[in-house]
Amino acid sequence: MRSMHVTDALSAYVDGALNEGERAHVERHLETCEDCRRHLSALRDLVTTVRSVEPVAAPEGFRAQVRSRVEQIGARPAATRWWPSLPMPWRVLSAAAAVLVMGIFALNLLRTEGPVAMREFRGPGDSPAVTGDRMRSAAPSAPEGAQRAIPGQNTLALRRVIRTAQVEVEVDRVEDAAERLLRIAEEAGGFIADSSYAETNGVPHASFVLRVPVPRFAGAVAALEGVGHVARRSIHGQDVTEEFIDLEARVRNLERHERQLLTFMDRATKVSELLAIEQELARVRGEIESSTGRVRYLSNQTDLATLAVAVRQKTKKTSGALWDFGATLQRMQAAFVATVRQVLAAVENVGIVISALLPVLTLGALAWLAVRRWQLRRAS
Repeated sequence: MRSMHVTDALSAYVDGALNEGERAHVERHLETCEDCRRHLSALRDLVTTVRSVEPVAAPEGFRAQVRSRVEQIGARPAATRWWPSLPMPWRVLSAAAAVLVMGIFALNLLRTEGPVAMREFRGPGDSPAVTGDRMRSAAPSAPEGAQRAIPGQNTLALRRVIRTAQVEVEVDRVEDAAERLLRIAEEAGGFIADSSYAETNGVPHASFVLRVPVPRFAGAVAALEGVGHVARRSIHGQDVTEEFIDLEARVRNLERHERQLLTFMDRATKVSELLAIEQELARVRGEIESSTGRVRYLSNQTDLATLAVAVRQKTKKTSGALWDFGATLQRMQAAFVATVRQVLAAVENVGIVISALLPVLTLGALAWLAVRRWQLRRAS
């Protein structure tokens, strides 16, 4: 046994808690170790001193105070956690309700902010105008007694506006501007309907007609500022809602009249009556086709906005300077403005998301406070 182990066993040696073998081993070690003998002597002196001290009585009322304090601590409600200690079924129901609310919010956000391509089916290779015409076609071939699909029949409350814009842009190279305009139209979900190129006194210029969906009209106009310097810009809007509604009502009345004429033709017994009814049917069918064509045209013009862009290449200025500081400054200004707009757009989107989530967070906080108050009452 090492000296450290014997030192640890000295307290038990003084108290007489060692067996015969351990006691004999400690005594043999004490005969050869002066440090352990001094430690044993000091330990015996400490025991003698402690035993000679008279016991100190506790103050009056000490036990009563301790018991009262223990009872107060036992009666205090347990600390509540952030997630209330609800039974498992209630936890499952609350989690399911939260997931459902968040799913509804995400669906509404996609429905309001999603692209126009999500609102109507568009087959591969179909442009917006062709798709609208294809979906509205085959109306005259509907069976007798069936209601025809009139464009916008269930959206009479919507405002129908034909939006057009004329923009004149000065660029460094017309070829680069043409590629940029094509990219703008495709990113907006539209297309270039017409384009032309010419040169005057050695200066090239071109014109483009872009058709973009109405929800992307403002973004497309703003994107034109990144093509070059906007020298002129004008935006027009023509409200055709009243004409659209009148045409739809006229088509419905003419179709009703056509069905009546078909019924009269089945009942006619004379050739003269058949000829008269046939002439009237031809006239009514012509008016239906004309009105339906006008409705399709207005629908196409209101679903897709028109941007007429005139691109003119800047004339090169001969200068002996090695560095055109003005052009560099303009490019830096354009890059700065584009960055600020992107940052503002991101901040706006974050604000929209926070404002949309605010009612959900408020309801969740109120529910959590109600559950916590119920737990406190139950614990008390």
